[in-house]
Amino acid sequence: MMLNIRCTIGTVLFLLSAFAYAQSDTVQITKNFRFRDGAYRSFADWQANKPSWPIDSLRVSAVTNPQTFLTQVEAIQHRNGTPIATDSLWGIVLDGIPYIRLPKGATPKSLAAFAGLRLRGIICYYRYEDIEERIVEIQAYNPVTGVPFRKGKVKNRETVEHEYILHFRTGETLPFTRDNLVAWINDDQRLADAIRDIPEADLPEKLFKGLLIYVDRYPVYTSK
Repeated sequence: MMLNIRCTIGTVLFLLSAFAYAQSDTVQITKNFRFRDGAYRSFADWQANKPSWPIDSLRVSAVTNPQTFLTQVEAIQHRNGTPIATDSLWGIVLDGIPYIRLPKGATPKSLAAFAGLRLRGIICYYRYEDIEERIVEIQAYNPVTGVPFRKGKVKNRETVEHEYILHFRTGETLPFTRDNLVAWINDDQRLADAIRDIPEADLPEKLFKGLLIYVDRYPVYTSK
């Protein structure tokens, strides 16, 4: 019996030691967590914080707008000059900030566009702007009588903002809407119900606050 007890205690101590070592090799992803700089071929590489090509092995020609969190990449090359196709990348990390590659045509930019993750955590958040052409109807009015005398349809260019969420555990991306966020946080019933009850007029302000609350409550980790 004494032998069995010793074995059991030894097993527990070994497991605790292994757990402590594993924990020491990981770090929590906070809202402004900085990942390792470089190019990432896949979501799994980024999730593990292991760039497919570290930044010091690359030559990157890119322009980043800190106001819009948008990076335009002209070219990425290995140090020997061999190019890396931007459409083969999942994303890039510059100065610790992850930028996810946008589909071609997502923005009016001619270069490959990457949107920065403004919020990092179990659910990440990013947004970008596009210009869309819409057909609108206009009317011409008689300046004396105020009566419309002519109407027609014209093309109107409008700036449209697109908001997305990215799930850190699965890599899935969805438009940032009330229904999509609730679907992803249904393991926190009280918070999900509170978000369902947000009045439509308050939604633009409070929906993001709900996302922040969930990210704070449910930490995730990656490699140091």
